[in-house]
Amino acid sequence: MAFSYGFFNAKNLDRVYTAEDFTSYLSSLICNGILDTYGDNFSVTTSGNLSVVIGTGKAWIGGHYFINDMAYTLDLRQYVDESLSRYVIIGISCDVSDSVRACKLEVKSGTAATSPSVPVFENTDTKTYLTLASVRLNGGITSISQSNIKDYRSDEKKCGYVKCILGKCRVSEMLLKMEQIDTLLAAYNKQISDLQYTVDLLQTKVDDLTGDIAATGQCGGDIYYVLYSNGKLLLRGTGAMYDYNSDNHSPFRDNETIKTLVVSSGITHLGEDAFMDTVNLTEVSLPDSLTSIADSAFMQSDDRIGYVHGLTNIVIPDKVSTLGGSAFWGTAITSITIPASVTAIGKYLCRDCLNLTEAHINGTLLGAYMFTGCTNLKTLTVSAKVKSIGECAFTYCSSLESISFYGTTSQWDSITKGSNWDGLSGMDVSLSGLTKIQCTDGHFEYDSTSKTWNEVND
Repeated sequence: MAFSYGFFNAKNLDRVYTAEDFTSYLSSLICNGILDTYGDNFSVTTSGNLSVVIGTGKAWIGGHYFINDMAYTLDLRQYVDESLSRYVIIGISCDVSDSVRACKLEVKSGTAATSPSVPVFENTDTKTYLTLASVRLNGGITSISQSNIKDYRSDEKKCGYVKCILGKCRVSEMLLKMEQIDTLLAAYNKQISDLQYTVDLLQTKVDDLTGDIAATGQCGGDIYYVLYSNGKLLLRGTGAMYDYNSDNHSPFRDNETIKTLVVSSGITHLGEDAFMDTVNLTEVSLPDSLTSIADSAFMQSDDRIGYVHGLTNIVIPDKVSTLGGSAFWGTAITSITIPASVTAIGKYLCRDCLNLTEAHINGTLLGAYMFTGCTNLKTLTVSAKVKSIGECAFTYCSSLESISFYGTTSQWDSITKGSNWDGLSGMDVSLSGLTKIQCTDGHFEYDSTSKTWNEVND
């Protein structure tokens, strides 16, 4: 027969497929080898006597899989000769013959000799091998040392590792490359931010010489500000800004003349309510010395539906560890990246940021109510370093259909998640769009009937 096709639903049993149909299809996608993201990758180690331990692992051979989910001790005493040495090899076989139809662990013994040679598994039309290791058993040996074991797992001719669909790289190498690209992008973005910061500082020096000063004052123990008539606000000094509140207003609150903000190097803390309701403050340059942004620092409190103002973008420096609650509430930011340095995030960090379309979490957590009301958020990437997601983090994120998680399904499972973290278990779930969590080795799909997340292996 010259042509074949599949797979289709059967009607009156007119379409019948066998397991081999599926394994043939899988073998066109998954190369033979060990899956290097599962367990111990079938490591072969000495147990201190005449046994070796085969570690946990998963292998693919011709579309069939073989899993070892518990360390297995293999006794090699029967292969020891009293006077001569020999090699044994250890491997995984897949036998598709009608009488067997199984994958298993196998040992093949070489001939005992003064100068023994290493035996070889021979593939046949129905049986294929992956060779894990060889073990030299010297004459009269009483225990096996690790130096007697030769690892063949990286040898593409004998074993090898499962490669991606393009056959270019191992799975872990692909993930590593993704992380390297992310790191490079972060470095480039930091360089751009640093250059922009330098330009902003140079411009402030020009303003010092040529600009008209509209206001000056103190906003920290060792921090002073200059507001120029062109709308640029410069903060100079060291240490922390003052924290403000409803009884003690910031000198910048409700100031409609401020358009840009440059914070000089040496300042470590932006105070609470510091730039609250500065509706025309759209651009901010922050220094590497900054370690914290306090509650409501840039919050826009206007509660008119569909109205945002203030910041249009924010680059959070890499040393910032604390982001206060409501810090960016109601601002016009379109994207945000939480750096790996952040270890504390207050409630409502980006609430009602209606222009926000993408967010990247490189730190270890997502705060409670972090993106509540971000109705246009569509892209969210989450680092494998994340350990916790706060309650109601994605309520009313109607455009967010999926999350890209740079870790495995088991890593996602281990993340501590607050109540209604996904915005899907509350009273009103009609405005929550989240249905999929994409991981590196599979994904989770949301079942609206059972209100559960179910794992799907890719």
